[in-house]
Amino acid sequence: MISITGDLGSGKSTVSDILCKELKYGYVYTGAIQRKIAEKYGMTTTELNKYAETHPEIDEEIDSTFRSLNDATDLIVDSRLAWFFIPKSFKLFLKTNLMVAADRICKDKQRKNESYLSVDEAAKQMTERKTSENKRYMELYGADCTNMRLFDLIVDTSFISPAKVAEIILKSYKEQSTATERSLQAFVAPQNLYPTKSIKSPWAWDMPNQPIQVVHSNSFDYIIDGHKIVSKALKEGKELVPVIFIDAHALCDKQNTYQEHIAQLIKPELLKEWEEFHSFKYLTYPY
Repeated sequence: MISITGDLGSGKSTVSDILCKELKYGYVYTGAIQRKIAEKYGMTTTELNKYAETHPEIDEEIDSTFRSLNDATDLIVDSRLAWFFIPKSFKLFLKTNLMVAADRICKDKQRKNESYLSVDEAAKQMTERKTSENKRYMELYGADCTNMRLFDLIVDTSFISPAKVAEIILKSYKEQSTATERSLQAFVAPQNLYPTKSIKSPWAWDMPNQPIQVVHSNSFDYIIDGHKIVSKALKEGKELVPVIFIDAHALCDKQNTYQEHIAQLIKPELLKEWEEFHSFKYLTYPY
């Protein structure tokens, strides 16, 4: 069984459709259930998530559709918490750039109760919805959807086709289904990785241990070790690079959280320097 979760607009339903056809698996899509509930209450999905913060029966209504699936086989379960409620599943996380996701959602005519005036408005509401959901899931279940180390495979779908995404997933799924030990794999677009060291610092360009070490914080991915490999990938136009998500808490001391530590490292001039060196522009910035 594959449990699939990830960012809004990351292509989960499209990729799930491809996987179901390739594997001949059934499909449980709780996102559709959430939208139906929102329509029933006369709300948008963002409003429903806010409402659910003080009305736990909403979560119960959504979660009940897949709580009993632990013993099922040959299924793709598409839900924010499927990985948590079905721990023995192959846990897949699809991530994508916020602006790419917002553009996709604005163009998706099937989301009838999710209309936006602009891509920027969509990005703002998507961020609010994600924050609301993550907060609620932590409070209700202790399920940390921001911890990338909990997933078997992470794929960045920002700049590659759904068919390519599915190809990566199928390869990893087949490999791990016969493996004796669990291994974590992650592939991220180099254009979505943010530097924490200046290119003017010689020590920042020492060859790191493979693969690239990354910290995930507030929906952004930061290079801790491996700047040289990411730089080479950008220069060569690589679609994805393999990364390891490390424990963010190991970066901070008793006086700072890891979010505060990252905020101290990331400055506009640092990202501008990185952009100019590699002749590209980030689609969005973490400040």
